[in-house]
Amino acid sequence: MMVISRNQPMEPAQPGQPTIGKNDADIESDTATKQHEPTRKPASNGFSKRSLYIAVGVVGALAVLTGATAAGSMLVNGRSHEAAAVKKQVPVATVTVLPATLKAVPDILSLTGSISATDPLSVGASSMGLVIKTVDVEEGDYVRKGQVLCTLDSSVIRAQLAGAEARLQGAHASLIKAEQPNRVEDIGSFEAAYQQSLADIQNKTALLDQAKASQKLAKSTAARYAALLKEGAVSQMEAQTKETEALTTGSTVRAAQQNLEAARFASRQAANRLTMAKEGGRKEDVQISAATANENAAAVQQMRAQIEQTIVRAPDDGLITRRYAHIGDLSNGSKPLFEMIRKGNIELKAKVSQDDISRLAVGQLARVTDNTRSAEGKVFQISPIVDETTRLGTVRIAIPADSGFKPGMFVKGQIERGNRNALTVPNSAILSDEGVDYVFTYENGVAKKHQVAVGARVKDVAEIRNGLEPGEQIIVAGAGFLNDEDPVAVGR
Repeated sequence: MMVISRNQPMEPAQPGQPTIGKNDADIESDTATKQHEPTRKPASNGFSKRSLYIAVGVVGALAVLTGATAAGSMLVNGRSHEAAAVKKQVPVATVTVLPATLKAVPDILSLTGSISATDPLSVGASSMGLVIKTVDVEEGDYVRKGQVLCTLDSSVIRAQLAGAEARLQGAHASLIKAEQPNRVEDIGSFEAAYQQSLADIQNKTALLDQAKASQKLAKSTAARYAALLKEGAVSQMEAQTKETEALTTGSTVRAAQQNLEAARFASRQAANRLTMAKEGGRKEDVQISAATANENAAAVQQMRAQIEQTIVRAPDDGLITRRYAHIGDLSNGSKPLFEMIRKGNIELKAKVSQDDISRLAVGQLARVTDNTRSAEGKVFQISPIVDETTRLGTVRIAIPADSGFKPGMFVKGQIERGNRNALTVPNSAILSDEGVDYVFTYENGVAKKHQVAVGARVKDVAEIRNGLEPGEQIIVAGAGFLNDEDPVAVGR
């Protein structure tokens, strides 16, 4: 560093003499000053030549200091960059690499959803406004079809049933009377009258025959007497008497014939009365009585059905899951008394994408778990449609009733659909940070960090759905100690 004294003027260096305490800037300044001295006018503003030399010296000194500082800074920065470059080339770890390869892995579809009843049943009462008398089951009971769950008060309906049954009995009696209005004794009387009419016909027939015989005899006698009158063997009076007797017998025959017809008519009437007595009343009376009896029978059947409805029974085998019935409550047709799971069957109902649902089939096995228990289910129904908004379809998986799962539990499921080719890396190469999976690849001596989407894991390999390409060198051993862009060496 050059020291400038204010008491002595700075003498310019002579040509050929060494310049002490001046750097290149000072020398150039002095040279420029000398080159311009002949043309420079004397200072007229009060500054002396001595003051000018002092100012020039100060400027030169500052220039020397600034240059030295800049040079030192450049030297330091250059050495730092050089050291960093050297440091970067030094591997921080020796790693082992393997290529990402395509392999056949099990095609597993993962599902999530809640357990629900396959066929839930709501059991209510058909009769409204009746008091619940008894409750015979509790939640958790397994019931059989037809088993009594609860009973309602049926006393009023039973009284109505008694009246309907009495009216039915009266209607049956009226029908019997309409069908057979005559007693057995009356039928016997009609039978006797009919037989008497037949006997009267026979009697009248005999009288007619007798009258006809008498008429024939009388006519023959009258003819014989007429012949004898011509011979003079009998008198005129005797002949006329016999003629009169013959005419009289004709009237007797006609009377006998009329009596026979009357007897026959009476017999027909007796026969009709007997037939009506045996066959019953008129058809119209029988129909009216039968209709009345049927109406009363329907009323009785209705009352009995209403009484049966006061006994609430299980519609099928199943598990009681809810009991809303309480003794003393009134039945309400719009509210259930019990809820149950038919046959106790449960299922997992899950939503899957349109791509996955097309690769499912009824009968495929599924593994279901809630991390506490697990069971093997079976696909029994696949939704025939896909929601046009979410592009999701529904798959239903039947789960054994004795699996321990209960409706409402959240579970996970897996369905194996055979094998498929997938990009795989060793499981040990996959690292996680706050739920994000990543791997390191080896690229020209540097570790590169790649976020990946992990699919199925099978034994010692994991499927990579995206984030890598086949053949990329994956750092397996030592990846857990690396950062992105770290230099690494590959070990044998």
